[in-house]
Amino acid sequence: MTKNPMRRRAAVAAVATVLSLALAPASFADGGPVPERPVSTTSQDPQPLPTSPAAYELGEELAGLAGKELEVTFLAAIIRHHEDAVEMAKLERERGADADVRARAENIVSGQQDQIDRFTRWLREWYGLTPQQAREQAPAEAREEMAAMDQETRRRIGELRGTPGGKDFDVAFVRRIIPHHSAGIVQYLEVQSRADHHRLRQAASAGITAQQSEIEDFRARLAGGRK
Repeated sequence: MTKNPMRRRAAVAAVATVLSLALAPASFADGGPVPERPVSTTSQDPQPLPTSPAAYELGEELAGLAGKELEVTFLAAIIRHHEDAVEMAKLERERGADADVRARAENIVSGQQDQIDRFTRWLREWYGLTPQQAREQAPAEAREEMAAMDQETRRRIGELRGTPGGKDFDVAFVRRIIPHHSAGIVQYLEVQSRADHHRLRQAASAGITAQQSEIEDFRARLAGGRK
């Protein structure tokens, strides 16, 4: 399927507008994000890892969908996305040293597990689908982008598991949860404004607000603004 240039520009503009409130300035070329800043490998000035390009591509795919197809594809993607966030947050809860970061990780576990349960229930009630069935019904290009995001996320979780516990683990977790949240915001954008179900639009709006707030706080921690 050929990409629609107008859809690409609209999706990129929406992403840039929303993420600019929480993220460092980013530039876009032909619809793809350029990493926000060179990623530092030093403990003195750690930077978040870049958001996966596949997240922006999935945002474009969602921008071209509507009705049932938009909702089913989004729910399939966000449920898996939240499951990965819960997995990372549980690791921080178990192995991190910073009490506040661990507390925020606990909030991620409880809040995103609640959304996983709610979204799974809505899929069943509205469309009679499990998350796996919803994923199988998604358009081919959306499935490709979801698979690319899965691969990237599994790699980053593997790196996190290989990080020693303690303060280094806190930093490694924060560097990975920031781009993960950014990818979640990209997915939320289309359903926030165009989902058929009002409850889903409300949930998307709340999700954007919550993840923006956490991104801002975690970025401040990396920059040394909060101890």
